[in-house]
Amino acid sequence: MAKLHSIFNIFLAVVLSSLIACTKGSPYEGVSLTLSGVPENFMAGQSAVMTVSMHGVPETGHSSTYRWMSLNPTVVSLAYDGDRAELHALKGGRAVIIVYLEECETVTARATVDVVYEGDGTIRILAIGNSFSQDAVEQYLYELFQADGQKVIIGNMYIGGCTLERHCGNVNEDKAAYEYRKVVGGSKTNRTGVKLSEALEDEEWDYVSIQQASGVSGMMETITPYLPVVLNYVRSMSRPDVKLMWHSTWAYSTTSDHAEFPNYGKDQMTMYNAIADVSKKIMENALYSIDILVPSGTAVQNGRTSSLGDTFNRDGYHLETTFGRYTAACTWYEAISGKSVVGNSYAPPTVDSVKRDIAQNAAHNAVQCPYAVTDMSVW
Repeated sequence: MAKLHSIFNIFLAVVLSSLIACTKGSPYEGVSLTLSGVPENFMAGQSAVMTVSMHGVPETGHSSTYRWMSLNPTVVSLAYDGDRAELHALKGGRAVIIVYLEECETVTARATVDVVYEGDGTIRILAIGNSFSQDAVEQYLYELFQADGQKVIIGNMYIGGCTLERHCGNVNEDKAAYEYRKVVGGSKTNRTGVKLSEALEDEEWDYVSIQQASGVSGMMETITPYLPVVLNYVRSMSRPDVKLMWHSTWAYSTTSDHAEFPNYGKDQMTMYNAIADVSKKIMENALYSIDILVPSGTAVQNGRTSSLGDTFNRDGYHLETTFGRYTAACTWYEAISGKSVVGNSYAPPTVDSVKRDIAQNAAHNAVQCPYAVTDMSVW
């Protein structure tokens, strides 16, 4: 996706501010323009015609010459003749079309044109996170989709312990601060020193997830200043129909020595409830307009009520590498696919049938009931 597309809102402001203004008393004072024929359900390869109409009449003897431009010509190109422009949709994305008078450039009209992305049958998922997204998506998620016959590309923008505040700073500075882990065809690659803008432009992502650092994930005051900035940035860099997700992470084990566990009185259920409450507030807030919740934390907490007990962590906070990570991957699979993970034929060889069934049902119950623990003591 071209850089112009990623910053078209900023570019639009720059373009409009650079147009030559007519002075007060200009012969074009009171003149305005209106666009018609803005295409809907525009697909790559299609063409459409837009026209411009003038309202008000310049003083006698003053001509009116229309100039057109596309602020994202890699998505929509155009050729124009007078009051008519022919648009050509090149690929999925968004473009702003501007028409103005050559004689008085601040007499303008503009329209946003969305080109519908036609996929290739592959689901593309990008996580913007830290080690908790590493636990959730870098292992087993690819195989769960593969077992369902679904091609998938998975990316993870990784910084250990990264908070929303730091993600926000990286957005504002376009900082090359991430490891970009990517799973394609079942093989994982890793690039260091990658900007978030580079990863967002690397694929036409269908789903992009965001999360908070685990130690402050149950504190709403650490969310509000930063999440809107990151969300708006992702939206500006993505195709119009991208689905944004909130990854709700898990509480620490009861014996965890994590430095931020005291934020929750060193009590697992206090931490879980705080995380679930924050996630609920985020999902219900129209300011954020997040499409999908991935309740990994509830899945893990469900599993802890089973015969496996409080064994889902390897160090008190990161997930145990077999059934622990598999539980999170099952949650992601069901939240994204909309299909029950129960009965999916894939489980890693290190996970026996009992642990597989616990993990799959813990994930399924979490997606169905994301803000409360489901008792699985019969397992």
